[in-house]
Amino acid sequence: MKLSKRQLEIINAATELIGEKGIQNLTTKNLAAKIGFSEPALYRHFKGKNEILESLLQFYAEKLGKGLEEINRMEISSLDKIQKMIEFQFNNFVKSPAIIMVIFAETSFQNESNLSKSVSLILATKRNKVGEIVSTGQTLNEIRSDISADQLTTMIMGSMRFTVLRWRLSGFSFDLLEEGVILCNTINLLVKRESNTTC
Repeated sequence: MKLSKRQLEIINAATELIGEKGIQNLTTKNLAAKIGFSEPALYRHFKGKNEILESLLQFYAEKLGKGLEEINRMEISSLDKIQKMIEFQFNNFVKSPAIIMVIFAETSFQNESNLSKSVSLILATKRNKVGEIVSTGQTLNEIRSDISADQLTTMIMGSMRFTVLRWRLSGFSFDLLEEGVILCNTINLLVKRESNTTC
């Protein structure tokens, strides 16, 4: 995805605005005021609010995909890759919690097919990468194989999503990174084959 310097500035400002006031307050008027130029100037870079949100989601999806692919290429155990993946994702959320509000607003995008597709792409990208880690771990006898890779992937992603949602709904009142370590250890105990180490 190619973005101009100005488009990237707008996306970053939109992310900040969502974090400060919620996704419902992301309007071209509010965004233009935050950046410091007129609405017509904003429309020279994006057609409107939905295109900004779509670009934000695509930008995040590419960042997520690259990060998970890099982890997947590491010469470490599959259990360590799961740990790295949790750390990577939770670190990104801590740095930019507003992205959670966009991703978790998928029910608000039901009538916006492009936004729904962008959220689906993020979930599919993550599911594919996590599924690869789990499948490889089963092949290498690092991860239990009495449960399907698909079900283990669902369990890992579901527990991560619930932890992040709980963090957001609590008003970010607990340390997500510390909770990630606890979650990693719990996942490890559930998915590892006997004799493998913990996170």
